[in-house]
Amino acid sequence: MIDLTCKIAMIHNMNAGKKIFGVAVFFAVIGVAIAVVFEMETSARAQRETVTILRGENALQIASDLKSEGIIKSKLVFLFETIRTGNLRKLKSGEYDLKGLGYGQILDKLVYAKTVAKTITVVPGWDIKDIAGRLVSSGIIGQGDFMEVAQGSQLKKDFGFLADLPEKASLEGYLYPDTYQIPEKPSADDLARLMLDNFDKKLSPELRDEITKQNKRVFDIMTMAAMIEREVITEEDKKTVSGILWKRLDAGMPLQVDSTLLYFKATSSQTIDKDVDSTYNTYKYSGLPAGPICNPGIESIEAAIYPQESPYWYYLSAKDGTTIFSKNYGDHLINKAKYLD
Repeated sequence: MIDLTCKIAMIHNMNAGKKIFGVAVFFAVIGVAIAVVFEMETSARAQRETVTILRGENALQIASDLKSEGIIKSKLVFLFETIRTGNLRKLKSGEYDLKGLGYGQILDKLVYAKTVAKTITVVPGWDIKDIAGRLVSSGIIGQGDFMEVAQGSQLKKDFGFLADLPEKASLEGYLYPDTYQIPEKPSADDLARLMLDNFDKKLSPELRDEITKQNKRVFDIMTMAAMIEREVITEEDKKTVSGILWKRLDAGMPLQVDSTLLYFKATSSQTIDKDVDSTYNTYKYSGLPAGPICNPGIESIEAAIYPQESPYWYYLSAKDGTTIFSKNYGDHLINKAKYLD
């Protein structure tokens, strides 16, 4: 009788314990649900286009970042999914586009480092320093690294169009202006090759054949195209100015191009005037300057290859950007007084 009473008591206690445990689990689930709902309701911030996960952040910190940026509605759900899928320690740093994605899709991007590809636009007329500055300001690469590679010593042998490049010449003129999608963690060499590959495509076989027919070097064309890029704006003016400059070269006249002096000024601490001793001084020395002064676009390159004949020998840019042409030096002086003074 005693044994039976003890057994009944034990069963009663066990049932009571199960009930207490069940109640505890029930309230725990309710608590988690309330927390999740609370998190979801308090996440009213609009989602950002991109979010940056910093190196060294753990899953909890990442969850907090995503919540604060409006990417996820619940840190708890995100952490649960991260643990459930075995990815707690596999989340990677970087800049991500996570807008409108579910938890599984977000984890997929973070685990496999599917970061946002950065882009950079190289504007026609920029020189090497301008390009390096944009790379630095975009956080892509250090300026010194790119400037070193842009000297071209390691790349000349890999591109046929650089074969006629003088020994000490840089890649100035050949870093084709365009919008580029930058690969993940690029080297300076990667970036230079990206721009040179583009130049290789833009300088078509037809253009190369025409350069050869004219008994010119690619280097000569790029030197002329760079001046044209910096001197005038419209396609029509570029062709006319090209005709004037090639005509001056043939006649043995100095080119008298201001933009070459401005380029030299940017690379020298000397005081610049029209008598300065520099191979970029096209007032003092006849012939082409030492090399390209910027990286021209295809419009200027084609203008250099296909110049437009005209009766003009001089030109100037008026204050409103209009190009004024003159047939002789006297008319040029009159136009200077009229449009510039």
